[in-house]
Amino acid sequence: MGLMFKRSKYILLTLIFMIAFVGRVIHIADESLLVDEGFSYWTLRQPDITRAWEIIINDVHPPIYFFTLRAWAAFTGLSEFALRYFSVIPSLLSVAVVYQIANELEQLRQAPNRHRGDLASRTYSESVIPILAALMMALADMEGYIGQQMRQYTWHVLWAALSMWAFLRWIRTNRRGYLLDWGAVSLLLLYTHYIGICTLAAQGLYTLLFLRGRRLAEALIGFAIVGAAFVPWLLIVVSGQIANIGTGYNVPSTLASLWNWCDQWFTQQWALLIGLALIGLFTFQSKKLNHQDTKSAKKREGQNSELKTHRSSLLLLAWLVVPITLTYLLNLRVPILMDYRLTQITPAVALLIAFGLGHFRGMTLGFLVAVIVVYGVAVDDLQADRARPDFREIAKTTAEYAEPGDLALAHITPSGDWQMVYHFDRLLPDGVDVRSLRQWQLEEGDTYAAGLPALLNQHPHVWFMHWSKDMSGFDALAQTGHVQTAHITYDWLGSALDLFRYDMLPPSEEAPATFENGMTLRDAIIYPDQMHVDLWWQIAGSTTNDYTVSAILLDQSGRLVGQIDSYPFDGARPTSTWSPDEVIYDSRSMRLAKGITTLAPGIYTVGVKIYLLNADNTFTDILSSDGQNYATIGTLER
Repeated sequence: MGLMFKRSKYILLTLIFMIAFVGRVIHIADESLLVDEGFSYWTLRQPDITRAWEIIINDVHPPIYFFTLRAWAAFTGLSEFALRYFSVIPSLLSVAVVYQIANELEQLRQAPNRHRGDLASRTYSESVIPILAALMMALADMEGYIGQQMRQYTWHVLWAALSMWAFLRWIRTNRRGYLLDWGAVSLLLLYTHYIGICTLAAQGLYTLLFLRGRRLAEALIGFAIVGAAFVPWLLIVVSGQIANIGTGYNVPSTLASLWNWCDQWFTQQWALLIGLALIGLFTFQSKKLNHQDTKSAKKREGQNSELKTHRSSLLLLAWLVVPITLTYLLNLRVPILMDYRLTQITPAVALLIAFGLGHFRGMTLGFLVAVIVVYGVAVDDLQADRARPDFREIAKTTAEYAEPGDLALAHITPSGDWQMVYHFDRLLPDGVDVRSLRQWQLEEGDTYAAGLPALLNQHPHVWFMHWSKDMSGFDALAQTGHVQTAHITYDWLGSALDLFRYDMLPPSEEAPATFENGMTLRDAIIYPDQMHVDLWWQIAGSTTNDYTVSAILLDQSGRLVGQIDSYPFDGARPTSTWSPDEVIYDSRSMRLAKGITTLAPGIYTVGVKIYLLNADNTFTDILSSDGQNYATIGTLER
């Protein structure tokens, strides 16, 4: 019977881990990086550990995660999947740790009724509740959400859970080795996220209320040692970091804020799950004593049983309430209240729900678990409300046209433009110089005003992703004579994200070609290896006609061997939309003519022609100023 139970337990745990793994990995790389994820990448982008250290100590977070992420990225690379998977690992481990915490709590609750080493006397709740706790942790939406982010929050949850496990293990076994484990993990917790001190505060409250004598002294010494190891960092570094706290995304400390986050931890099944969590605070199991026990033993055992049940419930309640309360109070002075900064409560929520489920048996328990599992697998209550700007798509668009030697700028405030820099770095061709204007202002502000124009003068062609009220980038572009030649707007929840192209152009009198309809080819660049040309157009006045532009490739005999026809800028800027004297960027990749599979070695002529498609499907060529039906702009050698 024992062997059968073990096998079924391992099968259930395997299925639970599969649910957790799939929930955290599926679609993990679908979305663009978030702002905070972008900062994590920014630390990786620094050329050496010294420069990364300078960035980190001026941030609002401790250093451990960023250095371990750097080591991870050195082996895995910088893809979204690889970097985010570093958060999946601790999230899966937390499922296992929550199982062990539930096991410790149940052994504390059941200890008065049996010998602690007698596995045969394990109660129903001791067998089922740890499995249910692991399942609730695997299904937790908040844990699944932070498990798909390149941030420290799943590590924060893991260290909080391990700290609680070691604390409970020490209480139950009285072995000092577990107290040492608790101290080490608690330091990792604090140096991963400062708000982890709330979990230690919950443990401290339990210590003061229920521990006495030597155990109280040992616990207080442990807290003192952990504090002593953290205080120097607190005084030297954290005091300076406080000035950077607050991004404008924190919420006010109100009951409404708390209620709005109900779905984060209890899903839209909140009525059911909160109800289970509440009854999980209590035990309704009767505990019978053997007839041979003495009256005094019965009295002592019954008292201990009631007290231990109360203690374990209070510890879980403190683990849930203390982080929320302390964060809400601190938010009155320092703007820190955001839902993902409360993620350390997730294990407590999972455990309370599991203890609540543990009061049910048979078909009732099966039905409740089935409802929770089906909903938890089918519905994600967080992702639907977490729309993020598609910075990856902006970078993809830029990558279609950018060439080595171009400059790509990003300026996003007040949050940060690190995530845009990441996608630029990942997708743009090698040789494109990628810069963050916001970080330049923050890190080397004294060089920004003179340095930006100097940088722009080195790059005739500039891509500029702008989402900010700061217009200094545009001022510098005007100062250096760059002209806006393309503008693409991306809508995000009614807010415009703008991608601009700016170019330095030769004087208008040096234009390669002009045409009878008033169109002027202001400049042209030929890229021989790609059969690609970049054109810049301008029109005198305006027109209601939509002219087709054709880039053509002719061999030495004048035969057409390559061509691409379209409205300018891949059809996005028909000539009827042009404003007087506006310069239009027009990128074109020619295709080989029908019947030609490859170009023989030789020199080819590259030309540009313009024509108008008439209503009767006939064509009207627009002649160049010298009377030709196309203008030669250069040659291409293959």
